[in-house]
Amino acid sequence: MGMVQRIVNSDNLHLSEESIARLNALDNRPIDYSDIPAQTIEEMREGHRKAVEMRRKQMFSLRLSVATITWWKSMGDGYTTIMARLLDEARKHPEWIKMCL
Repeated sequence: MGMVQRIVNSDNLHLSEESIARLNALDNRPIDYSDIPAQTIEEMREGHRKAVEMRRKQMFSLRLSVATITWWKSMGDGYTTIMARLLDEARKHPEWIKMCL
């Protein structure tokens, strides 16, 4: 079994003494891997390949109205990620696209 090592910088956290004691009790506690299925090296490589493939992105330009851009930007940091997720979801629902034609 593997071991867990915990590093907590309590200077930035507002932890009670009880919480700190509970965290300290977890030090060097063994990890139970019994419910995790074993994987071959090939399965791990395949999972890594798929993860890398999913992260690939391509730049794309789009002309939008000022009002639409303002609305998206009002969502704060990560608005382009939200936009990308919405577009990915729209691919799964062609009826959404038909409504806009």
